[in-house]
Amino acid sequence: MGISAKKTRTTITLEKEFKEHLQQLADEENRSMNNLIETALKKYVTEHEEESKKSGN
Repeated sequence: MGISAKKTRTTITLEKEFKEHLQQLADEENRSMNNLIETALKKYVTEHEEESKKSGN
């Protein structure tokens, strides 16, 4: 399966147990681990940007 033109591929290194935990969470939510991680990162970035705006940074 290819990736869309709007996306890029990246590689990260995780502790084995953490990766297994992420996969378990993704399975429980019936979605891919990639989707779980992408959603979590988007939420983190959005919250960080909102905090930066509040503090004027």
